[in-house]
Amino acid sequence: MDRKTRKNNVIAFWLAVISSIFLLISGTTGAADWAKIEDAVLKYANFGFINNLFILVLIVASFGGITVLIGGISILKGKVFWGDLLISLGSGAAIIGFFLNLFISIIASDFSIFSYLSFSSLGVIFVISAQIFSNTKKNVKWYRRFI
Repeated sequence: MDRKTRKNNVIAFWLAVISSIFLLISGTTGAADWAKIEDAVLKYANFGFINNLFILVLIVASFGGITVLIGGISILKGKVFWGDLLISLGSGAAIIGFFLNLFISIIASDFSIFSYLSFSSLGVIFVISAQIFSNTKKNVKWYRRFI
């Protein structure tokens, strides 16, 4: 891993740590939206293995900030794919809610920056920043990213 990649991964780790603190304080998890997605998928494709897969996703997503912290540690260790995946699972509901509220505020033209300074929103901002700073390895065979 070169110096620039390592530096960006360290920055992504610290952003994930800050984000996990904000998400833990606010009590935000990614489980609620994943449960809605599970209901929609099982309505059309009711297979046993899909249900088991969603149970695993819901368990991981329900830890919220802790999952984001573990994702940050994975990024720091160079496992960027798994780190980004854990960060996305742990903050899923927060990201969707953040952008939905932002969209509604812009449409209603009563945009106020103070409504986005809650712990949950700050956690989402830091999560997105962490995912931007984490570098996926270029010129590496696709299966080597998982190992």
